[in-house]
Amino acid sequence: MAVRVLLLTQWFDPEPTFKGIVFARELVRQGFEVEVVTGFPNYPGGKVYPGYRIKWLQREVIDGVQITRLPLYPDHGQSAIKRVLNYASFAASASIYGLFFAKRPAVMYAYHPPLTVGVTAGLIRLLRRIPVVYDIQDMWPDTLRATGMLNNQRALGIVASVCKWVYRRVDHIAVLSPGFKKLLVQRGVPESKIDVIYNWADEASLTAPQGQLPVAFPAAEKFRILFAGNMGKAQALNAVLDAAVLLQQRGSRVCFVLLGGGVEVDRLVERAAELRLGNVVFLPAVPMAEVGTLLDAADALLVHLRKAPLFEITIPSKTQAYMAAGKPLLMAVDGDAADLVRESGGGVVAASEDPQVLAASAEALAAMAPEALAEMGAKAQRHYREHLSLRIGVERFGALFKRLGARKIFDVKRVFDVFLAAVALLLFAVPLALLTWQVSRKLGKPAFFRQVRPGWGGRPFELIKFRTMTNARDASWQLLPDAERLTPFGRFLRSSSLDELPELWNVLKGDMSLVGPRPLLVEYLPLYSAEQARRHEVRPGITGWAQVNGRNALSWEEKFKLDVWYVDNRTLWLDIKILWLTMRKVLVRDGISAAGEATMPRFTGSSTATSHGVES
Repeated sequence: MAVRVLLLTQWFDPEPTFKGIVFARELVRQGFEVEVVTGFPNYPGGKVYPGYRIKWLQREVIDGVQITRLPLYPDHGQSAIKRVLNYASFAASASIYGLFFAKRPAVMYAYHPPLTVGVTAGLIRLLRRIPVVYDIQDMWPDTLRATGMLNNQRALGIVASVCKWVYRRVDHIAVLSPGFKKLLVQRGVPESKIDVIYNWADEASLTAPQGQLPVAFPAAEKFRILFAGNMGKAQALNAVLDAAVLLQQRGSRVCFVLLGGGVEVDRLVERAAELRLGNVVFLPAVPMAEVGTLLDAADALLVHLRKAPLFEITIPSKTQAYMAAGKPLLMAVDGDAADLVRESGGGVVAASEDPQVLAASAEALAAMAPEALAEMGAKAQRHYREHLSLRIGVERFGALFKRLGARKIFDVKRVFDVFLAAVALLLFAVPLALLTWQVSRKLGKPAFFRQVRPGWGGRPFELIKFRTMTNARDASWQLLPDAERLTPFGRFLRSSSLDELPELWNVLKGDMSLVGPRPLLVEYLPLYSAEQARRHEVRPGITGWAQVNGRNALSWEEKFKLDVWYVDNRTLWLDIKILWLTMRKVLVRDGISAAGEATMPRFTGSSTATSHGVES
């Protein structure tokens, strides 16, 4: 059964977003059932996109992904009040839907920013007990302070307090860089609760680029270093113009191509004209589908950010796109982004906001042989494919979703197990005492049979049950055959499953569950195939799916197949069903007995079998 995941994100396609339909579609491809809960598209312009109108709820299905759109106040302007209304309105809609109307998922994914999505996820988790993976793409309140979006110290303190509340409430946190993880650990988040999962690029646009090169794109005799993306204050592109001045004075063939829009574009164009820079070309933003054509035509690709502590722990998203394009990088960002380029061998690193170093690094790239540049680009691309690609990233998220979804099932199951086992032990206290006396009298002491068996994850534990065979031996002091030691009283214990009652103590201790694959012999562990070994992904049980589906008439392979089916499809309702079927079979003496009993063949990893010669 597919693991059901709810993706909670205020931004989703057709809006520009890192974790949109590409993420959801890949999750579906990898076997998950996905519902996206989002708003009506209005980012970044603050106007609802054509073809949409705000209503109470809208559902659509794209490539197997169910998308649920909820009402919000559309805005993305400079007004703080309107921005708060935008965030708060979606949080309110998502809270109502998530608490009262959403089909229960195994796990919930929440995308940050904004912080209000994290608050919503924390509330839903608190009331519905759904585990949450929180994906932090912006470090608040640091980003708010660094970008000037929020300067009031009291307000920043409130944001920091809310962040801490969210971090405590969610089950796991994914961050985009090692620096983000280090900062969260410094702020009290347990390191074991955080995973670094790098962002990926828009691979489809890069592998099938469209469009023509603009007429203004420099000719091939120039060494063209392309910057693609937003040109704002954070990018600090004044340093690039200063480096261009130095290069022009030296007569270098290096030129910079600045592609995109942003609040700084007009000022940068004006300054480049004042400096009479002939080695800087400005190109307007183009659709993402056409960016790949420009990346492919460039000789090297530039990443540049302002020198600031926040940016030292940030990996700009264009980094992954550049690496996927297979071109050498000129990384003028300090910290994690620079480390990533060094590790890949896919480019050169220059200090942020240092025109002298930037110019020297650009010239060093231009002086390299074409073959060396091609090898550098290939290294960048290879590193992307092996560590940063969409498939790798989604697999890591998928592993988190499966683990957290299963853990919560286990938590509920554990409460269920402990409650029923404790009640049963109390109810059967007197019968257990009488049975212990009778077993000792009829079969000998000790009354209990103990044997080490492999439990959850293959870890050994001591199983305890009533003995059903005597210790009768022949003249050479060897145990008699099983059939001779198994007395009518022992057969009665087995057929009635009374011999299993002491295993309730194993359940209370946490060694076993009421329902799960039967614990077999330790010596079988190396004989399992990789698929068969998955039966140890859950606690072993007193009864199980194989036990209520013709256990004694099945081959080992068929039993293991049923065990693994249970591992993949376990729910509390299935456990209740198995317990009910078990009681029915016990009442009609239908042979619900343990795997590994004396009359069962030994598992050898094949269809051959020999006698166990041991008590079950």
